[in-house]
Amino acid sequence: MTLWIAMPAYNEAPRLPALLARWETVTAELGGERCYVVVDDGSRDDTPEILRAFAKDKPVEIITHDPNEGLGASLRDALRYTADHAAPDDCVVMMDADNTQPPELLPEMIRRMESTDCDVVIASRYRRGAEVTGLSAWRRFMSFGARLLFQAIFPIANVRDYTCGFRLYRVATIKRAFVVFGDKFCDRRGFECTADIILRLAKLGARFEEVGMVLDYAAKEGDSSMHVGRTVRKTLELMLSRRFERAPV
Repeated sequence: MTLWIAMPAYNEAPRLPALLARWETVTAELGGERCYVVVDDGSRDDTPEILRAFAKDKPVEIITHDPNEGLGASLRDALRYTADHAAPDDCVVMMDADNTQPPELLPEMIRRMESTDCDVVIASRYRRGAEVTGLSAWRRFMSFGARLLFQAIFPIANVRDYTCGFRLYRVATIKRAFVVFGDKFCDRRGFECTADIILRLAKLGARFEEVGMVLDYAAKEGDSSMHVGRTVRKTLELMLSRRFERAPV
């Protein structure tokens, strides 16, 4: 089995080297084959140079967007590349490139997938052992309230965290999603695209599990580009439309 590590990256030069080093440590401990798929979404800092240097002696596929196409297109292209090149029994782990999410959680995610035979494992902010640091009380309140709304509108067994992008997928599940949905799989440009992947896979009957994650938001310098209120509104609108959408054949 090959582990595919997929990441969207936009102006992540200050954080990317540390994250890549962490991944190399984790994958060395796990053993086996690994391949990185990184989408450089029109970065204007040193992100492209860092990726090219890393790729000199590592198995890395760099997909470049110019100009910036948004998070949804980056996730879509990373997952499509993996679906096209990976074997069905491979796994792909998707995460942000800002070094706020812990690669060290991957062994536990793999164990959960193997023990439950599920299709997707989500690194969740709402399970036992989870913790969020470096985030304001207001943002935490907004996040918790949004989570309750999401669960009420589009309940999915074992899913509490609909929007965290740190997930482990079976490649066979991603392959099927592209066969069924085609270009409509992960076609949202904004941050609501992370929830849409879950909604689409749920329509296909995918089985989910979650493990608690420590999210170190303090590791991200500067303000997030995500507008929380607008993202919650768009995600709620999306869920309502997906909730009553006919399941694919």
